[in-house]
Amino acid sequence: MGGMRKITGFYVSVLMLLAGVLLWLFRFYPLGAGLVLGGIVLLISNLYYAGKPETEIIVDERIKRINDRAGHYAFWITLFLLSAIFWMHLFKPLRVTLREVYEIVLFGGLYSWIFLRFYFSKKGLE
Repeated sequence: MGGMRKITGFYVSVLMLLAGVLLWLFRFYPLGAGLVLGGIVLLISNLYYAGKPETEIIVDERIKRINDRAGHYAFWITLFLLSAIFWMHLFKPLRVTLREVYEIVLFGGLYSWIFLRFYFSKKGLE
């Protein structure tokens, strides 16, 4: 079962890369760049975990706590991004479309969660 997960992760990362390049060709630059960057990060992550034995990839309580804490802080970062965009638009009209705001918030939340998971796994939990 673990081998199938590794292969599926590679398929998802390659599909994200291809979708990002395709969106870039159709001039959806922010979304295309986000998908390409996410696909590269996922591909690197899959390459890192592909070399590990199955016994090291088991999700234990520490990993669950790291995911919970990263999700908690990523939620607050996403909420802060929404609030900052709202207040910046209120006091100084921004020239951003709803789609651009959606992309900023979506990718900001996703990348903050990925970064925080990496940070908490390296830092350790008290």
